[in-house]
Amino acid sequence: MYTVLFSVLFLIVGVIVGWISCERYLAYLAHEEHDYEELFSENPHPEIFDSNGKVYRGDYTTITFEPGYDPDNFDPGDIIGPEDM
Repeated sequence: MYTVLFSVLFLIVGVIVGWISCERYLAYLAHEEHDYEELFSENPHPEIFDSNGKVYRGDYTTITFEPGYDPDNFDPGDIIGPEDM
């Protein structure tokens, strides 16, 4: 009697734990890391949070200035996009 009871109990618990583990594992496999994930975790700036206080993982624009850049001599023709590089 106890053998059947414990077998059924362990079967139910095993199915539930296996189901939850499978869902979490599949979610882990489907997770795609953002290009700036390291920045989000190590040094989160206030401007990357949305209105709910969560980190906004959308698209970001980066601007890189060459050493010695003088903003007084700006020429719009100097702007190049990533497709020009």
